[in-house]
Amino acid sequence: VSLREAFWPLLGNWTGVEEQAASPWAPASSARAMVTFKLDVGDAVVVQDYRQVRADGAEFSAHGVFMLDPAGAPILWWLFDSAGQPPAVAEGEWSSSTLTLTKHTPRGAAWHRFTVDGDELAYAIEIQLGEDPVRSRFLTGRYRRISGH
Repeated sequence: VSLREAFWPLLGNWTGVEEQAASPWAPASSARAMVTFKLDVGDAVVVQDYRQVRADGAEFSAHGVFMLDPAGAPILWWLFDSAGQPPAVAEGEWSSSTLTLTKHTPRGAAWHRFTVDGDELAYAIEIQLGEDPVRSRFLTGRYRRISGH
């Protein structure tokens, strides 16, 4: 499967509402978010641009890069964000209409799930901090495609 085929359902511009749980990095908040997924570099990568504006006016932005692992099946994802930490690679795969990616860092682990249903996108992040065995919901978002494909 080519990157174009794998990411076709996700390509385009999306806007929606997110609910973020309290964390060591920010208080609980609702937010508006915009995200774009587009093919780039001769269809070798999918580039993601993300901007979140929280209810208190605080902003968070990120730039993601997805590619197929040339050595095998996993999808690789690097997310550079305005928090400024160097990105660790997340690995994952599509199962039906859901892309699930897992990332491990010295701070803990994160599970990202993108589920596409036509022009609707659901996104969820669960985290596990440090040695704590409990996974908790960090963010949930619902978006609609406003253009592209």
